Amino acid sequence: MSEPYGVKALSDLYREWASTGMVANIGTRLVEATAGSLVLEGNMTGEAHGFPTGRGLIVHGGAIATLADEALASVAFTLAEEGETTTTAELNVDYYRPCSPGRLIVRASVRHRTRRLAFCQASVEKDGEIVAEARAVIAYVKA
Repeated sequence: MSEPYGVKALSDLYREWASTGMVANIGTRLVEATAGSLVLEGNMTGEAHGFPTGRGLIVHGGAIATLADEALASVAFTLAEEGETTTTAELNVDYYRPCSPGRLIVRASVRHRTRRLAFCQASVEKDGEIVAEARAVIAYVKA
């Protein structure tokens, strides 16, 4: 069975986006992608993503949500057909604990895909501990 279009295209897209926009800001790196599954790495710095607290700098929740959203839209893209792109229709994030700056890993999967929507989930980890989980409805639109 041949590799889906979205899986093949995703590696090229991440190379293209590596130096621009949110991918560059978060320092995202595509670790692994298969049809319906994905692992991303993000590099959250105190300078770019930190939020001051009485306990020191933590990663701002908005930065964590952005990384999760990127992973969820990207995992849906692994199932995209040529001529389709993905966009977030709904995003929910549950935060479990404060997260210090550094390397974050996001593991995302597609739970179900219809013709126009993908229902996806992701966990965000720091040092092997889950700091947040997210769910999204991702829409497929003609590119």
